[in-house]
Amino acid sequence: MNSVQIPNSLHVLIPCAGSGSRMGLNVPKQFEELAGQPMALHSIRTFLQMPEIKTVWVGVSAEAKGFSKDMWPDEERLRIKETGGATRHQTVLNTLSAMLETGISGNDWVLVHDAARPGLTVEAARRLIAVVTKDVNVSGGILAMPLADTLKMVSDKTTNCIAKTLPRDGLWLAQTPQMFRIQALKRALDDAIVRHSNVTDEASAMEQAGFEPLLVPGEWRNLKVTYPQDWALMNDLLNLKKIS
Repeated sequence: MNSVQIPNSLHVLIPCAGSGSRMGLNVPKQFEELAGQPMALHSIRTFLQMPEIKTVWVGVSAEAKGFSKDMWPDEERLRIKETGGATRHQTVLNTLSAMLETGISGNDWVLVHDAARPGLTVEAARRLIAVVTKDVNVSGGILAMPLADTLKMVSDKTTNCIAKTLPRDGLWLAQTPQMFRIQALKRALDDAIVRHSNVTDEASAMEQAGFEPLLVPGEWRNLKVTYPQDWALMNDLLNLKKIS
């Protein structure tokens, strides 16, 4: 699929300030080398392959272990900003504010993407952009995968006993990017803080604000690297891609 032409500019925001504590690494996982380069760079380079993306913003914490400005590509569209907050929610908000302060229009689109999803492809990102921008009445959308596995609810967290099996019809696993208008997303995230509402991704904030984001089929390889076994699997996938 060729680059997507849309009336408003496209920007990317990658929150990159997490600690990655569940991985048990010495540095935050986004800066750990995966398949030959820091994990965060895989998705950054994917977006930089897309000429329709106007800017790519990466929100980091200056004090993070393993962080070095020398690791980033010398690309004028890439903006590395020390906008990291205590939570992903706050990092995204801080970075959105920084974007607006530079004069970027609040009506432009932003694609928020997890640094821990290095398997994103250009094709999947363009599929999301094409679907979301097809209808002017659409508020935004996310990549996601229909739930294929049987879903169990635990009765006792200490023993992991099964309480019941839940129906999986209509259930999807959320992925990223998640694509919304910059100002609308910032307002939804600000409102969630005022309400002391726990939002786990950008779409949930938009849902609470009364919007109905689209679900756009993603890809299995766009999995989130969370546990050590995920790291090994993604390393194999990315190395296989380089060989092919």
